[in-house]
Amino acid sequence: MQHQPLAWRKRRYHFVQRFGTACWTILLFALCATTARPSELAAANAKMPSAAGDKRLHTAIAAQKGRPVLVNFWATWCEPCREEMPSLHRLAKRWLERGLVVITVAVADDKQRVTNYLEGIGMPFAVIHDQDQTINQQWDAYAVPTTLILDAHHRIRLRGLGAIDWDDPAIDQQLKAALN
Repeated sequence: MQHQPLAWRKRRYHFVQRFGTACWTILLFALCATTARPSELAAANAKMPSAAGDKRLHTAIAAQKGRPVLVNFWATWCEPCREEMPSLHRLAKRWLERGLVVITVAVADDKQRVTNYLEGIGMPFAVIHDQDQTINQQWDAYAVPTTLILDAHHRIRLRGLGAIDWDDPAIDQQLKAALN
């Protein structure tokens, strides 16, 4: 059995790595395009995933000690994500006095495009850029938009898949029940 030259093995490794990233991007785009508009968040009672690997989201959440956190995984290329942003901004304003913090994770997106988009619509959200899609995989957010609601102890209490109408009174009721 002959061994392949090192250069060939490196090229094959990089091809497989790039192919895997491309597959994740295509999967995210396909799931984004097919997400429904749920009227509710699903109940969840889970701990945050392990902080192994990319720690940026864990660090951002830890900085909000004793405060509930909403984490929204989204992308500028995702139409449902863009449609959801204005009502998410209104929710953040309504829940500001209750201490809710909104952190967004821009998945497989260009940093400048994200910044331009958020500035253009006047959204002051904290953004973590996840261009290589390590954070969304760590948090099982395989479709965009995906939203996680963490209580003041930073346990995942609610999970939403797809664009959510954050102006819906039923959403406020779910948040009150989960976070109080």
